[in-house]
Amino acid sequence: MRERIKNKQITKEIRGQLPVITPAMFRERGCSYCPYYAGSYEKFPRCMMADCAWDDEEEHFHPVLRQMLPEFKRKMEKAEEKYLELKTAYELLMSMFEAEMAQEELEKDECYDCCYAKCGPCIGLCYKTLKG
Repeated sequence: MRERIKNKQITKEIRGQLPVITPAMFRERGCSYCPYYAGSYEKFPRCMMADCAWDDEEEHFHPVLRQMLPEFKRKMEKAEEKYLELKTAYELLMSMFEAEMAQEELEKDECYDCCYAKCGPCIGLCYKTLKG
């Protein structure tokens, strides 16, 4: 079974052009559980396949779905532009606060501001453990 688009992503105009599933076939085969079920439009269940996948060995999507390609490409490019804009802003903020964040990481260390670390190399005894 191939990957397919989710039925909620199919526009109403496209859904209206998809093949109608007969009520008998819908009940018999349980089309609502089929991954190629495109939902209902104007009270009729629709299928994404050109021919029902139950009948055919090969899966062929209905050609009307190709009309959605330019719209999805436009949405994808718009989302990519927004992502790059947000990524640039995030990286700028990270560079602005890089020194402060490095200092905060140092302060989380157990040896930060330790009396043993101030006067010489660490001797392996933790002052906080001895004190506490």
